[in-house]
Amino acid sequence: MVLLINIVILLIAFRLLFEQKIINGLMNKQWSNLILFQHLFFFSIYTIAIIFNALYFTDMPYAIYSVLFTIVVNIALYVICYSYLVGAYYQTNKYPEYILYALILFISSSLLRLLIEPEFYPDHSIDNKQNLFLISVYGSQSIVILVASFLGISKHKFLIEYDYKNLEFKKNETDLNLMKSKINPHFLLNTLNNIYSGSYNSQSNTSESILQLSQLLQYVIYETDKNEISIQKEFEMIKALAGLYQLKYNNTLHINFELNDIEIQEQLEIPPSVYFALFENALKHSAIGTEKDAYIKVQFDKTEDEIIFKVTNSISEGDHNGNNQGYKGMGTAALKRILTAKYADQYKLVDELLNKTYFATLKIKI
Repeated sequence: MVLLINIVILLIAFRLLFEQKIINGLMNKQWSNLILFQHLFFFSIYTIAIIFNALYFTDMPYAIYSVLFTIVVNIALYVICYSYLVGAYYQTNKYPEYILYALILFISSSLLRLLIEPEFYPDHSIDNKQNLFLISVYGSQSIVILVASFLGISKHKFLIEYDYKNLEFKKNETDLNLMKSKINPHFLLNTLNNIYSGSYNSQSNTSESILQLSQLLQYVIYETDKNEISIQKEFEMIKALAGLYQLKYNNTLHINFELNDIEIQEQLEIPPSVYFALFENALKHSAIGTEKDAYIKVQFDKTEDEIIFKVTNSISEGDHNGNNQGYKGMGTAALKRILTAKYADQYKLVDELLNKTYFATLKIKI
């Protein structure tokens, strides 16, 4: 019994030491198997301990009868503590009642064993070991209640964590949908304004503008609702939007693309609007079309373990003079929430303003 107490203390210490990792395992949808493993592991150790304990007090086959009776009693005690007592009183913050009923269960189960278990020892082998027998019974019942309560409380804590994570996930999902609902009308409105302005010019290519608009509408309707789209599709929409701006300004805009690794673009997928939002920010703040030297440069490349998307653009005098501390594009916070939800710490988004040039670089590990 002393050995069992030491093992239980070690198990509890181990459980507390690695509690966060266990919680993370539970959050990764492995919680049912992990909880079952904890139950089985405890009862395996417990059964081995009470077998040695029974053999100390008597011989076979009486020891088997004692072990079976003890296991039946304590499985019932364990289930009551774990499934009912913790849920009914601990989770509802009724701690005095919780302690009271745990004490009642301890006394009643101990008395049951003290009254019935000696009957399995017809040779009165415990008469000279009554004190050790009492310690064994009380210690055994205490351990069962302690472990059942501890695991039940841990499960309660996990459920709270799970509900919190679930609410946080739903909040992030709502925020992302809100971001998309803001971004999509934004660039569609710009597109319609471009076509409207060009319609007054007899030399404008309105039909091509409408074709570009149809591509963007397809992107909004069919692509942005997906969890992921190919990088190639994202670039197609970026080029379509750039094409509309070029049509409006008779192909005089300095918008350059250096998009390498075509195969990677076809194979890899990202959340929709990630690259698009960075490019749209560049269009908005570069003064492209209004300032002669304004420009945008879009680059994509791949290294051994990451993909790199970089947008470099000039900054209009208004933005530059009005923000000496650094430029922040539209939707930066929402964009980071999308990336964090998808990639956790496996991405890096860096933006900086140097003189009149803004750099936005997104690196994603693959």
